[in-house]
Amino acid sequence: MVLELGVLVSMASISEEEIQQLLRTVEMFEAITESQPEDYQSWEILKEAYTKLGRGDESLLASKKLAKAHISLGQISQAILEYEGILQEHPNDPEVLKALTEIEAKTSQLAANRQPSGAPSLREDSKPTPLAPALATGTAAPPSSPPPPQTHEDGNKALIDALIAEKLLTPQAVEPLMKRLTSGPANSGESPTPFVLAQLLIEEQLVKLEDLLTVLVDRSGLPYLPLSTYDVDRDAVCLLPRDICFEKCIVPFDLISRSVLIATANPFDTAGRSQAEVMLAYNVFWYVTSPEEIHTALRRAHGLDSKHPAGARVPGKS
Repeated sequence: MVLELGVLVSMASISEEEIQQLLRTVEMFEAITESQPEDYQSWEILKEAYTKLGRGDESLLASKKLAKAHISLGQISQAILEYEGILQEHPNDPEVLKALTEIEAKTSQLAANRQPSGAPSLREDSKPTPLAPALATGTAAPPSSPPPPQTHEDGNKALIDALIAEKLLTPQAVEPLMKRLTSGPANSGESPTPFVLAQLLIEEQLVKLEDLLTVLVDRSGLPYLPLSTYDVDRDAVCLLPRDICFEKCIVPFDLISRSVLIATANPFDTAGRSQAEVMLAYNVFWYVTSPEEIHTALRRAHGLDSKHPAGARVPGKS
């Protein structure tokens, strides 16, 4: 009875419009997680949406799926935190208790198999800091140098390298486009076409959209989201400055609790993603979509299309 009252209070605290938006969000992300069960970002979004809708059983199931997704990706600490969060409300859940016991057993076995040095094994993609050569006995070690500032690989170069590696593009074919990017006018919300590499590749028919999206998803590990079918929230779009969104070809498209969902046409642009994350006081979840869909969402949200005046929610929002 107390739980039912809590659900009713939770539902009463959100508007009918918010409920409908959450229902559309649930429908979208249920489809995504069905095809991409390891997409922990979408499980996180689903869990929050179920909770706000008062669907406790489904929220619990999503939380368990989220923990399993973390485990499948080797993110053991995140999985443990998720399971421990479940136990705060369901302290005797047998599935969670069993999962934590299995994790503890595996980690204990790994610890027992470590080398005498006690150093944990490194993943292939780990980048340890090189150790300085051993000094002669009695010689004081020099002070360690401060770590170099973090650098970001050029997003366009990373995208080109990925397409070349997949044999979808040649260096000769992309040279004219790079000249257009460097010599053309700065990106602007008033520009009919955004000057971004991904869009130019498609417009010049150098790469098919389907092939481009496949490479972006496979190489970045981010999930794909068809933004044209999503009920984009204008309030979310306006969280970032318009010129930055056009320049980086990104768009925040939804807000759920303390999380903001952002679509990008180039997930390899780590500098652009970092810039956006610094400007937002939210948990950020990234998704891959086409540059045209991002451009359309931005123009509609900022009233740059005559049929979608500024202030209107897009699409389908009242």
